[in-house]
Amino acid sequence: MNQFYTLILSLIMTTLSFGQVINEVDTDTPGTDTAEFIEIKHTPNTALDGLVVVLYNGSNDSSYAAYDLDGKSTGANGLFILANTALATASDIDLGTSNKIQNGADAVAIYTGNASDFPNGTAVTNANLLSGVVYDTADADDTGLLAVIGGVQYNEKENASSVTQSVQRKPDGTYEVKNITFRQDNNATTCDLNLTSINTTCDAVTSGTDSYTAKVAFIGGGTSSYTVMSSAGSVDLTSGNPTSDATGTITITGISEGVDIVLSVQDGAICNLSSSISSPVCVPALPLPISENFTYIDGSLVGNSSWKTSGGTARDLLVNSGKAVVQHGTPSEDVVLPIIAVSGTIYFGFDFSVIFQMAPISGADNEYFALLKGSSFRAKVDIVPPSSTGDFSVGIATVANTANSVWATDLSFDTDYRIIVKYDQDLNIATLWIDAASEGDTSILGEDAADPGTSISSFGLRQSDSSTNEGVLIDNLKISETFAGVTLASTKFETNEFNLYPNPTKGSSVNITSNNPGAIQATVFNVLGKRVLNALVVNDRLNVSTLNKGMYVIKLTQNETSSTKKLIIQ
Repeated sequence: MNQFYTLILSLIMTTLSFGQVINEVDTDTPGTDTAEFIEIKHTPNTALDGLVVVLYNGSNDSSYAAYDLDGKSTGANGLFILANTALATASDIDLGTSNKIQNGADAVAIYTGNASDFPNGTAVTNANLLSGVVYDTADADDTGLLAVIGGVQYNEKENASSVTQSVQRKPDGTYEVKNITFRQDNNATTCDLNLTSINTTCDAVTSGTDSYTAKVAFIGGGTSSYTVMSSAGSVDLTSGNPTSDATGTITITGISEGVDIVLSVQDGAICNLSSSISSPVCVPALPLPISENFTYIDGSLVGNSSWKTSGGTARDLLVNSGKAVVQHGTPSEDVVLPIIAVSGTIYFGFDFSVIFQMAPISGADNEYFALLKGSSFRAKVDIVPPSSTGDFSVGIATVANTANSVWATDLSFDTDYRIIVKYDQDLNIATLWIDAASEGDTSILGEDAADPGTSISSFGLRQSDSSTNEGVLIDNLKISETFAGVTLASTKFETNEFNLYPNPTKGSSVNITSNNPGAIQATVFNVLGKRVLNALVVNDRLNVSTLNKGMYVIKLTQNETSSTKKLIIQ
């Protein structure tokens, strides 16, 4: 009888354990890790109330994230997903855009409990542990995690295919590394082919509409017969044919700038792959001085201007109500404004405010958000914690990723300030001012790095995954070779008001006037940032008969003052 009870108890425990397990973990994904996920397996269509998923950092064997499963339930296949935004559905837990699950040596575990039981920094525990797995990407075993979570440590890179494979649970409760089976049974047949990196290159960089070439790398080919199609341009398989080649590159040529495309690769069976490819912005570098007032339609900054994506998720750095929004946290796009290189010293200045938060900026996880770029980054501007009772302060670094010097006076949320930064390309040193009227006003210095510095080719705005998640609004950017060219005094839009009417217009000309004397130069750009008209205003009128119907951006320049406005041709 005792043996019978023991058998029944063993079966019950096995059922419970199987019903609440980490089923699949994928941490190392193509690009910037935007396809990470954790898959939980339980009884189909069952509530997950009272459970919590905890992520552990192997560097200190303590938690760095926890997610309550209250209100969530498994689907008809018995699976529940925690995933990056690109993979998550409304019923899943959205972890954020990218880089949310560490690559190892780390661990994922599921417990009975709540996220509040596991604040960041909680030591790994086996109390109320239901299931867990310790994993890595070719790292040494983490004995601390293994001692508590149990099992062995699984290397996602063991087959040299970590971007297309994951750590998956087997029926016996151990794990293995094999092709991803996202939202499927771990024994399901999978597609061996994977599309990995995407690269786009402008065929030319002119003020007109150019063409571009897209290249998509693949691995796992040569196992089926594939049809490769693109929604625009011409497909070229000379550098790799997934039907016959194990690895290679699919090339799409002759795509018009401004046209986003979708590449699809299908075998008529289990492989139905696609990649969405965004057009690059093919615009020439701009000569100094530059004045940028962000007068664009609300939405992506890139695609409405001369700015280009330099990293992260394309087109998630936004313009809102005539200001650039640099948001640390989930958005990840970094952008640059290309400039024609000059010798000596470069200055940039912009108005900024930090969006209100419930508490002052704190901690050490501070990220630079504005910079100059050449072969590497220089003159980096940080948002940093206050030194006293304010909300935040600002720091400057010449080369380092954290501030070398911090502004002595605390600043306040939702308040406009003007930053001016000087970078000496010969001496390799950066200087920062706040609300300065002259170069002799109070300033702080970055490190005096080794000479010479970097030749600057662009100004950049950077978003990051800072845990502080502050948002910065930026307006009235100026880049010049002189201090006077970037000060508030050089921004005279209130005293030099340009009038543009009628707008929208159905006629062949528009009226442009100013309350100051002097010739007015009008430069008109289309929504791709291409210059389509450059002319003097004659007798307060600009001929726009050559413009097609649509929205444009018109830059008006008189003496030392410029203003940017929207122009709509009907």
